[in-house]
Amino acid sequence: MPISVEQWRAVIGAFFSCCTFTESSSGCSENSLQITSEYEFVNTLILFGIQLFFCCYNDFNLNLFVIFFHFFLAYDISSAVFELLYKCLLNFRTVSLYFSIKNFRFLCTLASGVYIVNYFHNLFLFLMLIQHGDIESNPGPKKVDFNYLKILHWNLNSLLSNNCEKLTSLKAYNSIYKYDIICLSETFLDSTTQSNDPFISIEGYNLIRSDHPNDVKRGGVAIYHKQDLSIRFIELNDLSECLLCEINIQNQKGYIATLYRSPSQNQEEFDDFLTKFENMIDSIILKNNSFFVILGDFNARSSTWWQHDPVTTEGLRLEGLTSINGFSQIISDPTHLLARSSSCIDLIFTNQPNMVIESGVHPSLHSNCHHQLIFCKLNLKIIYPPPYSRVMWDYKKANVDSIRKSLLSVKWETLFLHKNVNNKIELFNEILINIFSNFVPHKTVTINDKDPPWMTQSLKDKIQWKNSIYKQFVKSNKSQFEFLKLRRAISEVSDLISQKKNDYYNHLAEKINNPKTSAKTYWSILKTFYNGKKVPLIPPLALNNGYISDFKEKASHFNNFFSLQCTPLANDSEIPENINYVTNKKLSTFLFNDDDVLKILRSLDINKAHGHDNISSRMLKICDQSIVKPLLLIFRDCLRSGIYPNSWKKSDVIPIHKKGDKQSINNYRPISLLPMCDKIFERLIYNEIFKFFESNRLIVPNQSGFRPNDSCINQLLSITHEIYAAFDSNQSLEVRGVFLDISKAFDKVWHQGLLYKLKTMGISGDLFNLLRSFLSDRYQRVLINGQSSGWEKIMAGVPQGSILGPLLFLVYINDLPNNMLSNVKIFADDTSIFSVVHDKDNSFDQLDHDLKKISEWAYRWKMSFNPDHSKQAQEVIFSRKRAEVNHSALNFNNIPVCKTSSQKHLGLILDEKLNFKEHLQVKIGKFNKGVGLLKKLHNLLPRKALLTIYKSFLRPHLDYGDIIYDQPNNESFCQKLESLQYNAALAISGAIRGTSREKLYNELGLQPLRFRRFLRKMCTLFKINFTKKPNYLYDLIPSENHLYNTRNSDMLKTYHSRTDFFKNSFFPYSITEWNKLDSSIRNIDTLAAFKSAVLNLNGGHIYPKSIFNIHNPFGIKILTRLRLGLSHLNEHRFNHNFRECINPLCSCSLEIESVLHFFLHCHNYDHLRTNLLNELRKIDITIINLSDNNLVQLLLYGNSKYDLYSNSSILNISIEFCLKSDRFSGPLL
Repeated sequence: MPISVEQWRAVIGAFFSCCTFTESSSGCSENSLQITSEYEFVNTLILFGIQLFFCCYNDFNLNLFVIFFHFFLAYDISSAVFELLYKCLLNFRTVSLYFSIKNFRFLCTLASGVYIVNYFHNLFLFLMLIQHGDIESNPGPKKVDFNYLKILHWNLNSLLSNNCEKLTSLKAYNSIYKYDIICLSETFLDSTTQSNDPFISIEGYNLIRSDHPNDVKRGGVAIYHKQDLSIRFIELNDLSECLLCEINIQNQKGYIATLYRSPSQNQEEFDDFLTKFENMIDSIILKNNSFFVILGDFNARSSTWWQHDPVTTEGLRLEGLTSINGFSQIISDPTHLLARSSSCIDLIFTNQPNMVIESGVHPSLHSNCHHQLIFCKLNLKIIYPPPYSRVMWDYKKANVDSIRKSLLSVKWETLFLHKNVNNKIELFNEILINIFSNFVPHKTVTINDKDPPWMTQSLKDKIQWKNSIYKQFVKSNKSQFEFLKLRRAISEVSDLISQKKNDYYNHLAEKINNPKTSAKTYWSILKTFYNGKKVPLIPPLALNNGYISDFKEKASHFNNFFSLQCTPLANDSEIPENINYVTNKKLSTFLFNDDDVLKILRSLDINKAHGHDNISSRMLKICDQSIVKPLLLIFRDCLRSGIYPNSWKKSDVIPIHKKGDKQSINNYRPISLLPMCDKIFERLIYNEIFKFFESNRLIVPNQSGFRPNDSCINQLLSITHEIYAAFDSNQSLEVRGVFLDISKAFDKVWHQGLLYKLKTMGISGDLFNLLRSFLSDRYQRVLINGQSSGWEKIMAGVPQGSILGPLLFLVYINDLPNNMLSNVKIFADDTSIFSVVHDKDNSFDQLDHDLKKISEWAYRWKMSFNPDHSKQAQEVIFSRKRAEVNHSALNFNNIPVCKTSSQKHLGLILDEKLNFKEHLQVKIGKFNKGVGLLKKLHNLLPRKALLTIYKSFLRPHLDYGDIIYDQPNNESFCQKLESLQYNAALAISGAIRGTSREKLYNELGLQPLRFRRFLRKMCTLFKINFTKKPNYLYDLIPSENHLYNTRNSDMLKTYHSRTDFFKNSFFPYSITEWNKLDSSIRNIDTLAAFKSAVLNLNGGHIYPKSIFNIHNPFGIKILTRLRLGLSHLNEHRFNHNFRECINPLCSCSLEIESVLHFFLHCHNYDHLRTNLLNELRKIDITIINLSDNNLVQLLLYGNSKYDLYSNSSILNISIEFCLKSDRFSGPLL
């Protein structure tokens, strides 16, 4: 019986599926989560069973031998020799196995000799088929080598085109090959696209760019490099559209450059390019004996590089220059493919070709790009982040009743009998984890590099298939037939990738629209779209002229560094012998009950990370009242004994990058994770101590940090009011402000000094002993990518991430303002002092005295200031004078205080004129970047999600401090800010510029920013006046010596303002507007009711017009434009003076082309209208009886009498009518 080609293909498929199965079983998959389960074992047994069954018929011993090795390989216990032997045997055995199945009846009748002849005949055909051109030697995914540095270059001819389709294809391709460095040319980026834009980001990579020198959307180069690589960007001043980076791998230094040379360069420009190019080479080669790799699109040809290329002058000169400097070009295939011609213009030069293990060309990733990919692999071994395991609990399937019953059945008093606090904690943790292990499904997962979320195995197979087509093309000497075949393959794969990505985003959009989606999932999706950021990998650390790449070593170095920060200043300062009590009241102990513990337990945030004990807040909240008893027993024992549990004094620390060089350990700050049970106990202690301090007014009024009814904005209001008032009283007055930066304030707290200050503030007895134990013998370790350092003892500081830490720091810094002459403001550790300059000498003496006092205080209590002398104390002289102001220079710690024109303080940039221009410039820039991102998200996310992104991520840029920087009577200022929200509203809705602002805001449910500022001012004044807190702001409300209660007063006393500058500041303006409110509003006694009443002045709450969860971006855009009265319809265009529209009439008649005419009367769409009305009848037969105006209103907005499904159907019918009419396509002229 003859064997067909299809049968042979089946044989090959069976063989390679077995190999693929074995490889995936024996090694780690590329997916991010690897789950160890019985599933693989079952599949393995099934395969073994099939093979064992056919062992009965022939080659029994050979089959058993194959199975024996297969079993070893499936569980990764074989050596490389076993694997090689196994594959040889399997290759031989597969043919026999297949034909044993296919020719079963035939084998039963034929003699064994005939079968052997047939067997080797088939084997011969099998070997011949493998040599055939259209079959890959291994069509399955290749096992990627992660050991060597891999570099890629692609001229993708626009990064942003078609919604970043090419970058999407690149991400898919890179999920297979996982290049370490990806170089791109002709990116077409300019300053309007930010490098942190999530649309151009690749997860796990950092981006470096060099755009076109004229900041236009053409040319440009970029480098994506893995975050865990040690790479330093070297700035080139003269060579544009080129990036040069220094890379350090295992302390071996090298250089990588990528560039783009435009083909339009004339002779003079090319000469200049070669000169600068040679200068770059010389600057590296002459100084270093290091490897150098240069990749890019040079637009130069030479037959030396590819034999079929004609030699150009540019190619000849470039070849000569690189050869003289010892560089070799290692790409020898065409990289730019057209239907009629090909050329090798994308090149890789290196001065050490012996380091190149592999190089070559891969096919383009997009049908609209004729440039192919070029790559090389260098003999430089890379250390990648090791995978790590984590236990995942499926809390949704938790047997909550069984958990609680089990915990309630535990005899805690008996178990805790004769055990100390530390043993009780260990026993409690062990019991809790055991119970959860029994009643909550869980699994151990392995965390690895993640593919893009839309990437599938079928896509990887398709990319590999496309690569095989490219190899056929190369083997065929670039025949026209194979070229067309390749172009079709490229187009098919890029379309499939785009489809998969769009399907994924549509799925996310549906989840966002689904009302059943949890808040956590909703916000997680939004953050993915808006910033796409995850905690980046930490690159090799630069230490002692070398680099640390091993993650465990990194963790150890970080731990040593952070531990050294937690060391008090080494000086001869000692604790005072006598205790200077600030109160005669004492707090030695306190009582708490079940309800106190349960209240705190139920308030835990389930999204907070847990500590080293692996007990999460979710676990504790599930247990609820069933664990109150053991916790109460432990807490009371701690307080009674004065011993804080050792395990609760251990913290896991995560390094978080602040700013600057990521390879410098100095640019990281620690985030501490403590056990959740510890936080419950700390909250109990905090509540009692804080209540004691507040009731006895022990915290100085200058301190605004970590206090209820106070905030950064409150302190900024106080500072700016005093400056405004000084300017108003005399415009020639100035205010000198000095801002101090305490270095590592929380980490440097001297424990002995803190305990002394706690005593002075009345803390004594068991509580004092407990706090002393809380501060002593604390340990921390650092975690990086699942790798941990050893435990390191902490010698100073208040525990960051703890509940008590901030309060203890307030105690430590509480006496800093004592005996000060100037106005002192403190927010946590941010300290500033101000002096109104009535007399220059007197003001200087005040500030000089206070700076000396602060310096003495810091020395006495072992605190230090910023080691950068220019930052430890900075002065701004606030003045309205045009001429430069001269004052005597101040000194701090014997160092001149640095004078500056502005200072960022508590999130607000205070400039010397106090006009906030610099602050607004920064905030407006950030806001506009967000608007650009909203435009890109418009076609991906539903309107509700876009509005949430705007309100949560963009509008806060303008909201923060707006009651301070507002200029309510400056119309130009107000319109400038309002235009920002208008632009955002256009991006969200898809409306056309020129649309009525009022209509647009009503459509989206947005309040004008001017009214939001007014509302916030009224609410802030209400809180100050009603609560009388903070005291320093309440005292700024004028009154006749406070002889009457301003809270119950119908009117507030106004300020007398000489200047508009002061008149428009917060208190004068807000009090004036307050008095304009109706007395019924002024006398409201709750903030919520007051806010609602003020909102009603502007029409009340505005809710967005519903689109009934429809996710059809283009259709909703059309519907919105029709609603807002500015669309392609002639009436709309005519009313808004569009050049090309000379009248509002419709093309079908003499009627005006209005929305009503378009939907109900235009003869051009009679055939569509019939279907529209029929579909509406299916929803409600009475719809067609509506008047024309009401029917159009229904088609645009739906109707509240119908349910969500019916309204959604109505709007979809309208959208379908609009789309099929083709009236709204093309540009709006």
